[in-house]
Amino acid sequence: MLTGVILAGGPNDHVYGRHRSLLPHQSEPLIQFQIREMRKVVDEMIVVTNTPRELLPHVTADTRVITDFFQNKGPLGGLHAGLSLSRTDVAWVIESDNLAPSICMASKLIKNLLKLDVEAALPIINGVLKPFEGVYRTSVKSHLTDFLQKEELSASSFLENIHTSSVLIEPDPLFLK
Repeated sequence: MLTGVILAGGPNDHVYGRHRSLLPHQSEPLIQFQIREMRKVVDEMIVVTNTPRELLPHVTADTRVITDFFQNKGPLGGLHAGLSLSRTDVAWVIESDNLAPSICMASKLIKNLLKLDVEAALPIINGVLKPFEGVYRTSVKSHLTDFLQKEELSASSFLENIHTSSVLIEPDPLFLK
């Protein structure tokens, strides 16, 4: 079983006065496209945002919209909330500006996570590690809780404290980020 988590940010996640997740993408709000794509392989969907009223009208009834437990902690706060409320052992996490959630990439990451028995499998795209575009075991929420309680906000510092693997992903030329 797999949970899909979209980190949809907060008040700073606006472009041209609109929430980034609501900008049009392929003739619909981006968040709807992301949910539909991820729903092809996930058993539950969670959207983490600190502006839920903006997004609720645009998501399906079976998508849970939640807010951060640790407010103003950036994407680590959102990751913590999504992993904490996930009903499965593994979560596929993407950021709100992901224009092409890749089931193929998620599959490679999950296989890597299980094969190497790590806590997170993260993609390297164009030479850059993407900590908020990966697959996590939900059990890392306890490490993340401790980390956030210490007021630490560095993703790289957090990743140094859990067992991760990285997977080189060849980017789709149509959707380079």
